[in-house]
Amino acid sequence: MEIGGIDVKRPGNAGYKTMVRRYSGRGSERFWELDFVRGICVMLMVFDHIMYSLYGVLPSINSLLGTDFLSWMQKYAVQYWTWDVRNNVRLVVISTFFILCGISCTLTRGNVRRFIPLALVAAGITCVTSALDGFIYDSTVNFGVLHMLATSILLFAVLDEAAQAIGSMLGKGRRSRIAREALRYFPAAVGVVWLVWLFNGYAEFVQIQGKWQIVSLFGAEGASHTEKVICSILLYVRNFSFSPGDYFPILPWSALVLAGSAIGRCIYHTSAKYTFSRLNGAWNAPVCKIGRHAAIIYILHMLVVPLYMALGACVSMLF
Repeated sequence: MEIGGIDVKRPGNAGYKTMVRRYSGRGSERFWELDFVRGICVMLMVFDHIMYSLYGVLPSINSLLGTDFLSWMQKYAVQYWTWDVRNNVRLVVISTFFILCGISCTLTRGNVRRFIPLALVAAGITCVTSALDGFIYDSTVNFGVLHMLATSILLFAVLDEAAQAIGSMLGKGRRSRIAREALRYFPAAVGVVWLVWLFNGYAEFVQIQGKWQIVSLFGAEGASHTEKVICSILLYVRNFSFSPGDYFPILPWSALVLAGSAIGRCIYHTSAKYTFSRLNGAWNAPVCKIGRHAAIIYILHMLVVPLYMALGACVSMLF
């Protein structure tokens, strides 16, 4: 007999054990297609940051040490960074990654536990990059991708708990069950409403010289610097530089995470979640492994890449 594409004829085999974990609630269930797509996104992000380091970080290291390590690659990195294809593909990749985060929020009850370490790492990144800003121009990260993801996960947790609390007060009966089912989509509905609100008067999604960009219509004229900083955490503010190193405001990006949770509810809380289970195999294992450890790889590569470049520059001084 097969359940979800798993042979469970013999209680001793691996398929049976996997089935027990899947349907008994013991162990965590993972869907290879989510890990696979997440792994591809992470690899592309790491490559993107390597190219940024070649033209934005390595020159500062070479200047400090008096070396020219890999300086010949700087022009290629600049060409890549300003390439129209890179900018458009980047937008697709980060949007996909954030939607995956929204799906993942629906697959765990421990979103507050997920929020805490991300928030701490994000705060650490702000401290470190602020200290480095004197050596590497425009490196400060005030509200980058990890800040935004931590905020998104916390927002989902709060909205989802509020929806469940409301649902628990609806009593019994068919209408109550339908209402509770609809409330499971409350975080996604909030995300969609925020996106509609944002692009209905505060931002535009336009193509400029072959590049798709989100352009702010919100100028915050007459606002103080502190007020503009607070607004910048919420959405892009026109003609105001807030987080030069890495910047992802709550709108539209956290709203996209929340909207992505609708996919989690529609697919990964129904039998449709096993649609791709038969395609799983050894062929996708390396990429899926990267996807399973996406957060750790993303955090570590921001330290490892510049350190390797600094080490390479130091070694080049010997020759």
